[in-house]
Amino acid sequence: MKWFPRFLPFLAERPHVTITLRVRIRKVRRSTPKFTEVRGTSFKLKSWRQLDMKTDLAINTAQKASVNVSPAVPEASEEPNTAILLSAEKSPTTAPNLGYRRSFAIILTSVVLLSFGGKLYEIILPLMMYDITHSSVAMSSMKTAELLPNFFFAIFIGVLVDRVNKKRWILWMIGLQAMLLLAFAVLFRSGIHLLPVYYAIGFLLMTLNYGYFNAEVSLIKLSVPVRELTSANAKLSFAETFVGIMGPALSGLILMLSDISDGLLITSFCYLICMGLFTRLKLAEKKETPRQSRFAAEFLEGWRAFCVNKPLVLMTVFVVFLNCTYTVISTTSIYYAKDDLGLSSSLLAIVLSASGAGGLAGSLLLSRLRQSWGLGKVFGASILLNVIAYLLLFLSDGLVMFAVALFLSGFAATLYSVSVYAFRQEQTPAPLMGRIAGITGTCFRIGMPIAVYASGWVIAWWGTSVIFITCAIWNLIVLAVYVRTRLWNVQ
Repeated sequence: MKWFPRFLPFLAERPHVTITLRVRIRKVRRSTPKFTEVRGTSFKLKSWRQLDMKTDLAINTAQKASVNVSPAVPEASEEPNTAILLSAEKSPTTAPNLGYRRSFAIILTSVVLLSFGGKLYEIILPLMMYDITHSSVAMSSMKTAELLPNFFFAIFIGVLVDRVNKKRWILWMIGLQAMLLLAFAVLFRSGIHLLPVYYAIGFLLMTLNYGYFNAEVSLIKLSVPVRELTSANAKLSFAETFVGIMGPALSGLILMLSDISDGLLITSFCYLICMGLFTRLKLAEKKETPRQSRFAAEFLEGWRAFCVNKPLVLMTVFVVFLNCTYTVISTTSIYYAKDDLGLSSSLLAIVLSASGAGGLAGSLLLSRLRQSWGLGKVFGASILLNVIAYLLLFLSDGLVMFAVALFLSGFAATLYSVSVYAFRQEQTPAPLMGRIAGITGTCFRIGMPIAVYASGWVIAWWGTSVIFITCAIWNLIVLAVYVRTRLWNVQ
């Protein structure tokens, strides 16, 4: 019992916890041993005088520490024991904090698994197409098929996300992706190499993937306080880029197996685990849009809100031009490593982890960079780093310079993506998040399908070097324009 009086002031220092001390003393026969119990721990007392002294001392200490002391209601039981019960009740003000942390933890864990599965998918699918056709045009066509859903359906999906239950929506999106990946693996193992079917599966996969991503953006907006959005996005980016390091390395091990389609099975398994996690997500979500409202009216409401937001419109214009080069480089670098450098699939997967390492470094430094420079300058720095990375790819003639270029590209990609998403979330009210994400998502990808498809033919005619130097010059021109706009000074 000696620790008990010292324990009460320690608890009293926590203003958000209310301490209630209940003292219950029951009669026992003098011939029996006397015990006191605190939360299941028993102490034998030498005399009733010692019990009285210790009980008084505990109560006095509690009163001095401003702790609520109340006697327990006597019970009819005659069991030989004396109990001192301590209970702590949490203040209701802590409930929102705990709810936010629990919801964000589920989202973060799911992002880790989905990023891991997605990283395997991103690496393995182009390699599967290369193994089947050995053609840059086939690889770029598959990438184009993956980009088209975002272009055609992003606005439609954005309006739907604002109307439906987001948890149920996410479960459907993840579950259907798992089924399509299983179907893709079965077709590949069966030797059915029908490119139109593969393109169709890739199209559907990315449609569902964007449906999940749009709802995830809305969930983050609903779950995270506005002041924490940058930090939350940085944590999510950190998780994604950490997986970016481990994913390619594990892909290298998977690619050493007898069948490359094993990666699709593992991806499907990761998605199924995410379904289980999201079933435990508890979100107090209010219905923002009445069911009787018209679809067109909701879209127009989101479109008007987007057009009025001039800073967001201006940022969207720059992202349109920059996304073209980013997507083209991601496809071209894989073809360059396989066809020009002659890397094996397993070695390529390990080398691509350099991009993940750069992204991880970017996530660690992003918060400090924003505090020091502001969001606008961080976005500009990402463009400059991409220029340097693309020039290194153009000059690359070996594995080392190729890995350094990938590291810089990954670092820049993290600064770029987190800056854009944080800016969009900070500029958008929660009821319009799905529609604004859909509108901007469509605009972001306006030029991507054409650029990616054209890059396949450019590589076939003139090689990868033309792509690298063209993208570097393009980014440099965009940067020269960007520093003259008001976005450069955004904090």
